[in-house]
Amino acid sequence: MHVYRITTTRYSRDLSGTGARLYGGRWNPKGISVVYTAESRALATVEYLVHVPLSLVPRDLSLVTLQLPDAIPWTTVALADLPANWRDYPAPSTLADLGAQWASAQETLALRVPSAVVAQEYNVLLNPLHPDMSHVTIVQVDPYQFDPRLLR
Repeated sequence: MHVYRITTTRYSRDLSGTGARLYGGRWNPKGISVVYTAESRALATVEYLVHVPLSLVPRDLSLVTLQLPDAIPWTTVALADLPANWRDYPAPSTLADLGAQWASAQETLALRVPSAVVAQEYNVLLNPLHPDMSHVTIVQVDPYQFDPRLLR
């Protein structure tokens, strides 16, 4: 399976999860390393744009395509298992707690979670400390620019 992430070119090959560890996210608290990816290029685009002010979108972006081995099991968070306010911003801390428990348990490499931006789509969090992370490969890194119509 392919998953996608958009990042500055400088960090395009960095799968350490350092950014998420330093700043935290919807599905992880500060101190827990995860790599946020999306199941589609379009979702990666929307997810990036909701997290960066339009005036600060860098020009040196890359679209990174990652290959996850088909045989590796993962955990999926079902919409029905989430609190009613799971899409709120800022996110309820219960989501970061869930991600921290998943990462600490080290049972699966990937956590598939609904997107708060497009609830019918899924993001895939990768645990860079999981032993199966060594099987994740960067398939392609392409220069990426948003269509200017998205930035107005």
